[in-house]
Amino acid sequence: MKLRVIGPWGAYPKAGEATAGYLLEAGRNRVLLDCGSGVLAALQRYIGLPELTHAFLSHKHYDHMADLGCLQYACLIDTDLSRRELPLQVLLAEEHEGDWTVPLMRGSAANGVSVKETVWLEDGVRLSFFRTDHDAYCLGVRVEAQGKVLVYTADTRYDESLIPHLSGADLLITEASFYADFDAGRYGHMTSAEAAKLASAAGVKRLMLSHLPHFGEIERLKAEAAAVYSGDIVLAELGMLAEL
Repeated sequence: MKLRVIGPWGAYPKAGEATAGYLLEAGRNRVLLDCGSGVLAALQRYIGLPELTHAFLSHKHYDHMADLGCLQYACLIDTDLSRRELPLQVLLAEEHEGDWTVPLMRGSAANGVSVKETVWLEDGVRLSFFRTDHDAYCLGVRVEAQGKVLVYTADTRYDESLIPHLSGADLLITEASFYADFDAGRYGHMTSAEAAKLASAAGVKRLMLSHLPHFGEIERLKAEAAAVYSGDIVLAELGMLAEL
């Protein structure tokens, strides 16, 4: 199982980069975890769009789904040009079926599917979804494949009820939208120290801090996390590859 960072930024992309987006490769599956602003352009540095089998959209905030419409246009064009054989399966976090109203959904090129708990992909890849504490309905995902576990929290406030879903992860990708001395909860997000506290309590092996802020010294996030969590910590960067 491999995870490549496509978009590490929160809110809006840094020049030439992207907001939330991660490419998961597990067996024959190529899964895009979130599709924020700039993700579609950055993704094509690493994979041809027809190779994507699935996309998971954690919630409807623009920094996690802004490029979804254009991704579906790409699927439509690739299907018409016989470059895509099967529809892209778009796994949607929606509290009520039909919440997402993006054009082309549930069609022959991109098929939108509401997800709640567990989805099985080819080659025994299991996706388990869990609710996070955010200002919009939001799901995180736990991926289990080939004896390894990857967890992506998407957006959330600090919430100890998440710990069982993160437990024992080989890699935890979690947001660190603010520095340790900020009141991140009022914005629906976490600080570096809160992310590290969850990682420590869940006994994860490696922590990737992402959904990064556009102010301050980014390296400070890692130092703050290291004061709480003793495992391996990395700051997400465009193109970073993690192998599990």
